[in-house]
Amino acid sequence: MQQSRYDVVVVGSGIGGLATGALLAHWGYKTLVVEKLSQIGGRCSTEEFEGFKLPTGAMAIHKGGGMGEVFNEIGSELELIMIPPLYWRIGGTDYKMPPKGSVTMMLDIINKLETDRAKLLGGLAKAVASEKIMGAFRKGTGTPEKEAMTFRDWLLQYTDNYLAHEIFDAIITTIAGGHSYEMPAASVFGWFVKMSGARNVGYPPHGHLVEMEKLANAVRSNGDVWTDCPAKRIVVEGGKAKGIVVEKDGNEIEIASQLVVSNATPKKTVDLAGEGKFDEGYLRMMRLRHKPQPTTITFVASDVPLWPESGESAILMLTGTRRITSIVPISNIAPGLAPPGQHVFFAFGSPRSFMVHMNAEEEQRQITLDLQEQLPLFEKHGRILKIESHDIDHDFPAVFAYPGLGMPIETPVKDLYNVGDPILPVGLVGSTGAVDSAWRAAEKIRKSYKPAKA
Repeated sequence: MQQSRYDVVVVGSGIGGLATGALLAHWGYKTLVVEKLSQIGGRCSTEEFEGFKLPTGAMAIHKGGGMGEVFNEIGSELELIMIPPLYWRIGGTDYKMPPKGSVTMMLDIINKLETDRAKLLGGLAKAVASEKIMGAFRKGTGTPEKEAMTFRDWLLQYTDNYLAHEIFDAIITTIAGGHSYEMPAASVFGWFVKMSGARNVGYPPHGHLVEMEKLANAVRSNGDVWTDCPAKRIVVEGGKAKGIVVEKDGNEIEIASQLVVSNATPKKTVDLAGEGKFDEGYLRMMRLRHKPQPTTITFVASDVPLWPESGESAILMLTGTRRITSIVPISNIAPGLAPPGQHVFFAFGSPRSFMVHMNAEEEQRQITLDLQEQLPLFEKHGRILKIESHDIDHDFPAVFAYPGLGMPIETPVKDLYNVGDPILPVGLVGSTGAVDSAWRAAEKIRKSYKPAKA
C-alpha cells in the first residue's frame, strides 16, 4: 500500500469541503481534497447536457453568510449575478414582490382575495390575521410548546386560510427541504429571523463549477485535489483520526494526516471510521438529525421563454400546484448557460412527504401535469430536457438536515471533523450552512494546530 502525508485531508469536494480546504491551504496547511466523482463540487457543480450547462443541485449561491468572505480571504472573486425580482402566483395571478416585506405583501393579497370572494358569494370575509402572524415572527419562538410544534400547527393558531398555508409551505419546501406539516416551527423561525428570508443571493453566470474551481485552485496552491478517488476508510487509532485510505488509479493509498475533515455527511463519516469508534450519544443524535429530503429536479428546454414570456430575469414561486413550488428561468438570468436560440429553466418538485421514500414515476407524472397547466407555451414550445428523482437514499437529496438541527462539526473521534449542509446551525440552510460549517471547522483547526514544517 502506497503512502503519502498531508496536514489535512478533506473527504468530499462539495462546497463545504472545498471551502474548508481552500481556507486551510491558504493559511499554510498542506491539504488534500479527495472526491469519488470525476468532477468537483457535489451539489454545487455544473453538468454539460445537450449543450446546456445545468446545476447539479444548488440553484443559487448566498454571497453573504460567509461565502463572499471565503473568496475574499483566499484572494479570489466570487462572480454572481444577483437574484432577480421574485414573483408569486397566487390565485392564478402573478404578483411581483418587493425586495423586503414580501411575506406581509402576500398576506395582504390573500386578504384582498378573501374579501373579493366573500363579496361574490355574499358572505363575510374571513381575514388572515396578518399583524398577529408578523408580530409573532418578529418575536420568534423559544417556548417548549413551540419547539415541539410543526410550523403548520403554529400557523393554525392564527389562520386556517388555505392560501396562507400553501404560501408558507412553498417557501419552506423550496428553501429548507421539508413541508410545513413536517418541519418543526423552531427550525423555520430560526431561518426567517436570521436569514430574513433570503438576501444577497446570486447565480454564477458561467455555472457553479467555475466558482468551485476557484476554491479548488486555492487548495492546489498548497496541496492537491484528487477526483475519481473514493475514500475507503478513515484511519482511527487510539481514538484519534490518523488519515484515510483511498482508491486511486486502481490502487489503495494510505494518506497520513494530522486531521481529517469529512464533507461526506456524518452518517457516511461514521461508516468510514467504523461505528464502534463513536459513543452511543453521538450515534443517537446522528440518527435523529440525519434527515435527507427527497426531491425531483426538472430542467425544461424551449425555443422561446416559457416564463416570463418577455424573457426578463425573474423567479416564480407557485401555489395551487401538484408538486412544483418554484421555477427558475436559468437562461434568463445567465444566457450563456443555454445554446444560442434556446432557453432553459429549473423546476423544483416537492413530494407529498419528505420523510419517506417517494414513487419517482408518480412524482414525475405529477410534475409534467403541473408544467402543462402552469405554462401555456409548454406544449408547443417546451420539452423536458432532464428529470431526475433524488430519493432519501440518493447522494444528492435536497438537503440532509433541518435548519438549526444539524450535527456539530466535532466528533467523538479526536481530530475528525464534519462539514457541509448536514452541519447546520440555527437559521442557515444550503450553501450558506455548508460554508458556515467550513469557517467554523477551519478556524478551530487554525487555533488548535500548526501546519507541519516543510
